[in-house]
Amino acid sequence: MKTLATCFFFLFATLAHAGSAPKFALADPSDVVAQRFLPGHDFEIGMTRSEVEAIISRKYAHWQKTENREGLKAKQDAASATFTESITLESRGQSPIADVYRLDFTSPLSGGTVYSIIRDVKFSHLPKDRLASDEWKKTIARYWGKPYAAVGPDRDNLVQAIFFFNDAGVATARDKAFCTTIFGKVGAISRKAADGDVAEVITGIEREGCRFFTEARAIVGEGGLLVRTASRRTDMLSYARDLAARASHAGR
Repeated sequence: MKTLATCFFFLFATLAHAGSAPKFALADPSDVVAQRFLPGHDFEIGMTRSEVEAIISRKYAHWQKTENREGLKAKQDAASATFTESITLESRGQSPIADVYRLDFTSPLSGGTVYSIIRDVKFSHLPKDRLASDEWKKTIARYWGKPYAAVGPDRDNLVQAIFFFNDAGVATARDKAFCTTIFGKVGAISRKAADGDVAEVITGIEREGCRFFTEARAIVGEGGLLVRTASRRTDMLSYARDLAARASHAGR
């Protein structure tokens, strides 16, 4: 699916405001449409590795599990004890829906907790198994309200809505795409962490209420039916603080 950076600043007029969104709203088990593409209540931002593993053992033992650990480069041998981890869970069986969860953890320097949850769903070619784009839009609006920025469909048939929430779960509304600028800076710093840059970003996130980045994307196929959806929740403040911890550790 297309990278976020290419489509931040367009309006998505058909995605109407639907009132105040609940704090980090997750799919209600009674909402059939939302359950098909929004993250459920099983995994939460801030969970430890042991908490995640307990849920996997209890509810996702039959899913294919892939683990990845990436060492963090630093001066001399300082990074030998620090790393980031991710867990990917992929549904198995004959279901027409391919369902994938990805959980990203901060480094042990910040407690090794979940800072990002992605759910990626690919629908089959059968219309009865697919979701209409109008249903998807209405569901996103019902759960998360008015988007901070949105786009689509573009020439690749991608539609997208992004949101930012503060610590209290209140949606952030600001002109001139301030939060998206902060998001871009976080991405740039993650490639080359520097104490001063990270500190500036952390201050901006805390001051402007851009802590939780929430995103919904979809590819629209023939007849307005969706081919693929992706939902993502990221704690930018926790991630930025982890970047700061890594930069400090690397400088020792």
